[in-house]
Amino acid sequence: MKKLLVKVIPLLFFAFTSNAIFAQQQIAEFLQGGVDDAKKLSHAYIEPFGKMFGTSLNGGWYQAARPHKLLGFNVTFTTSVVTVPSSAKSFDVNDLNLSSLTVVGSNSIAPSISGKLSAERPQLASTAFPTEPLFTMPKGGELPFTPMMMIQGGIGLPFNSELTVRFLPSVNVPKVGKVTLWGVGAKNEFKEFIPGLKLVPIDLSIMVGYTKFSSEFEVNYKPDPANVPAGYTSADFNDQKIALDASGFTARLLVGKTIPLLSVYAGLGYSHAKTDFGLKGNYEVYDIEDKIEDEDYYVENDPFLLGFTHSNFSANAGFRVRLGVIAINFDYTVGEYALYAAGLGISFR
Repeated sequence: MKKLLVKVIPLLFFAFTSNAIFAQQQIAEFLQGGVDDAKKLSHAYIEPFGKMFGTSLNGGWYQAARPHKLLGFNVTFTTSVVTVPSSAKSFDVNDLNLSSLTVVGSNSIAPSISGKLSAERPQLASTAFPTEPLFTMPKGGELPFTPMMMIQGGIGLPFNSELTVRFLPSVNVPKVGKVTLWGVGAKNEFKEFIPGLKLVPIDLSIMVGYTKFSSEFEVNYKPDPANVPAGYTSADFNDQKIALDASGFTARLLVGKTIPLLSVYAGLGYSHAKTDFGLKGNYEVYDIEDKIEDEDYYVENDPFLLGFTHSNFSANAGFRVRLGVIAINFDYTVGEYALYAAGLGISFR
């Protein structure tokens, strides 16, 4: 069963985000406008995904405010889903202050990676030839939310503490890429060490958690064999990839109550998420800025790395139901990028 989950979870992740993965690959076309403008366009287009993805790593850390009793444990299949605000589904290209590119016509509103596939898309041209389109902005990825799936386990330790680990071993998905995830967290019911609080009939704990995600997606943006820049061969462009690295950190104060079949809880605290997105390998870049005399194209290695951060103080609330050793949990975190988390697994003590 464990081996099956390890194989299935990455496939489910890629299935849910297949449109977004394809849309991300299209950003290589931005290089037709030079590296500087490609960075600006890519940042605006991918930003909702970057924020959603990093935020999703901070979900599902706990199913109750009370830690497990000594050597009690749980093993849970956890899913976090982060939704995107409507304001992040499109952007105005004219607001990006592009230096080498300009919008053709009057429409400058482009869908972001979370926008609709069918949304109208502006065309961009060189400022030197403003009526001759170089490319059309990519379609939206139809990504209103980003799911994150993982296996998580917790065990009760001395001093009313609990250690939690989460993981997804490195798995290769043919013709798509590979993904790796790991995380570690801790929870402690500190009221046991404060005189007077021990008598209060509620669970009161603090928890911290850190998650790291790494992945690579294959890209195919190779030059025409008849138009390979001087000094290069077609084989020099076989290492093209999109690298996606993300991390999430959260620290929370938890309050709740546990009875034999039900635990309810609320949390308040700080979360920080960071997502790095970069094009790796060699890419043919249209020399729109005339960097190289008498050449239409040149080669750029690792053209750019984009960083997206999302930090906030937020509150969440949730519950866990136990039916024997089977446990089901759900919680909701309030925010601009709202987070929903659910889990199914076994829990003992």
